[in-house]
Amino acid sequence: TISDVEVEQDMTRPYAYVGRQLASGRPPETVVARGMDVVDISDVRDPKVLHRWRIEEPDLHTGGGGKDVKIFSWNDRHYAVLATQFGQGGPDNDLGAVVFDVTDLPEKLTEVARIQGPEAKGGFHNIYVYKHSNGRVLLFATVAAPHSDIYDLGYVVEGRGDEARVANVPVPQNDATRGGRGYHDFYTGYHADSEQDRFYGGGTGGYYVYN
Repeated sequence: TISDVEVEQDMTRPYAYVGRQLASGRPPETVVARGMDVVDISDVRDPKVLHRWRIEEPDLHTGGGGKDVKIFSWNDRHYAVLATQFGQGGPDNDLGAVVFDVTDLPEKLTEVARIQGPEAKGGFHNIYVYKHSNGRVLLFATVAAPHSDIYDLGYVVEGRGDEARVANVPVPQNDATRGGRGYHDFYTGYHADSEQDRFYGGGTGGYYVYN
C-alpha cells in the first residue's frame, strides 16, 4: 500500500512522508484508505506514525489514491505535496494534489490547498518540485495529456489557486515519443555553464529551457 516516500533533508526535521494507495489483491480487512502518513524517524529503530491523512469518504473513491510526495519551503513555512489519482467511477477524479503545512510537526499537520479542476482530470501520477533561479517554487506534474503542467506553489499556498497553473511543457514529437500520452518522470535543474533552468523529460531525448 506504499506508493512513494519523501524524507526531510534538514536534520532538525526527522520526518518521512509516505503516500498510501489501494493495493490490489489484498483482503478487505487489510486495505488502507487512500492518503498519506507522516512518520517520525528520529529513532530509526523505533519509527512512529505521527499523522494519518485520508481522503474523505474513502469507500466512494476508486483508483489508487495517494501517489508521489514532495516537500518545499515558502516564506519560512514548510509544506508537503501529495499527488493523487482517483478513478472515474467515484469522486475527485479531477484532484491532482493536496498541499499540507508541515511547519508545526510533530504536533500538527494542516491541509492548506488542493490542486483540482479540469486540467488535473485523471490526477497526477508523478510530481517534481523545483526552486527556479528567479526564486519561485514550481511543481511539475504528470497529467493524462502529452505535456507536463507547471504550478506556482507560492500561489497555491497563498490562496491564488486560479493563477497557479502558469505553464506546461509539451512532449517533443520524435520517434521516441510519437503516440505516447505524456511524461512519466522528469528532472529539472540549474545549468550553471549556460545559466539556464532546464527540464529533462524521461524518454524524450532532449531538454527544455524555460524562464
